[in-house]
Amino acid sequence: MPKYIKKYELTNQKMTLKKGLVLYRIRALRDFACVRKGDLGGWVQSEANLATDYNNAWVAGEAKVYGEARVIDDAWVSGSARVYGNALVSEQASVDGNAMVYGSATVSDCASVGENAKVYGEAQVLGNAKISGDAQVCGNARVSGHATVCEKAQIYGKSAVYDNARLFGNAEACGEAVVRYRARIGGDVKIEATSDYVTISPIGIDENLLTLTKCGMAFGAYFEMTWDELMEKCNKKDFPKLRRNQYRAAVKFAKAFF
Repeated sequence: MPKYIKKYELTNQKMTLKKGLVLYRIRALRDFACVRKGDLGGWVQSEANLATDYNNAWVAGEAKVYGEARVIDDAWVSGSARVYGNALVSEQASVDGNAMVYGSATVSDCASVGENAKVYGEAQVLGNAKISGDAQVCGNARVSGHATVCEKAQIYGKSAVYDNARLFGNAEACGEAVVRYRARIGGDVKIEATSDYVTISPIGIDENLLTLTKCGMAFGAYFEMTWDELMEKCNKKDFPKLRRNQYRAAVKFAKAFF
């Protein structure tokens, strides 16, 4: 067995947060992943915040991890990100940019949280999910699979977003709503129950997916508009007949469905 060498140490460089917590910049004591011995990392309150054993977990740049928060396995926290409270970042997950993960939130598997996104409460971000922009995931919400939550979208309550679903714009998913498959929901749409939207696929010249919401919005692969706007588009003479008939049938179905 090779001799165990602790992965990093706390340096004498200190930072005091507004709440009086003292953080220490870390320095690598051996090579691992893309970190080299002697490299300076980010800031932690204590060794309890970042695993010291044989793994690739690291806090880089000006990132801060404190409180009872933990970064373990091969997880990476970088940029100016903050992880605190009782939050856990594990496996191959990453948190970067100005993102914040706090409360009792969990980010794991290969999930990523970046830019100005926030994940907090009891929320879970798993799988290959990506949270970015000014998006927020909180409460007991769960985002997993290859789902994307971006721009100013919000996921809260006991809602779940998974598969290849995408929430963007000012969209919200709350209550116990489940957004799945390849649904695309944006704008100012609020999904409070799974029955608040329907997906139809394959449809259109590119055989993609159309998402129709209870509030009268339609989201395709490359467009978002109201049902009326979609019908008006279908009435144009240069609109392909096949797509015209499909979209008309889809809107008719949605009106009956909701």
